[in-house]
Amino acid sequence: MLKLNEIETRYGKIVALRNISMEVHEGEIVALLGMNGAGKSTTLKTISGLIRPKAGTVEFMGRSIESVPPEEIVRQGLIHVPEGRKIFPGLTVRENLVIGATSRKIAMSTVNQEIEEVLEVFPDLTPLLDRLGWSLSGGQQQMCAVGRGLMARPKLLMLDEPSLGLAPVIVQNMFQAIRKINQKGTTVLLVEQNARQSLAISHRGYVLEAGSIVASDSAPSLLDGIQNAYLGAAK
Repeated sequence: MLKLNEIETRYGKIVALRNISMEVHEGEIVALLGMNGAGKSTTLKTISGLIRPKAGTVEFMGRSIESVPPEEIVRQGLIHVPEGRKIFPGLTVRENLVIGATSRKIAMSTVNQEIEEVLEVFPDLTPLLDRLGWSLSGGQQQMCAVGRGLMARPKLLMLDEPSLGLAPVIVQNMFQAIRKINQKGTTVLLVEQNARQSLAISHRGYVLEAGSIVASDSAPSLLDGIQNAYLGAAK
């Protein structure tokens, strides 16, 4: 479904990613792990077209997309939920969710039906639909951000640090929701520092260090075999 081949990404003269090659197969949850500054977010931005690689190729559903505009990548079904939630604080939860569906040009009746499907994944949002984004807690904002991504009907959903800054009980709920999203048929590429939690729900994983992949394996093997220095927040 997604294939990166020898990607190099730079910020000016600084090489952020070096010879990154990785794959995500349909139906999987794949974890991309590493400490702060390892290149995880840069990898997602390169895939989603927010940053252009200096070398290498990105293929999605058999088509090269490294030169495709981000809005077209969204229309192809590759959705990136960035770190930091980035919901619209002056809009309600419902309005934020509706915005997620705008690229598809569908009837409002269908949008409303799909909002109900998002609420099946995040039932805590149900009483908050008419609340403004600024009034939500961090966990509620994260649910809204992921829900907005789901409204685009992704084939592949890329999540950047969805557990960052959340209370432990909310972290558990978020990972359970990600598993449910996958079970409903959406492939997931999950960027996380919380290695133990993310590998517990993933099929496979890659570990980034200083812009390079230093390990890749099945999730159980990574849990057993990678040193804590590579796994950042794993405890």
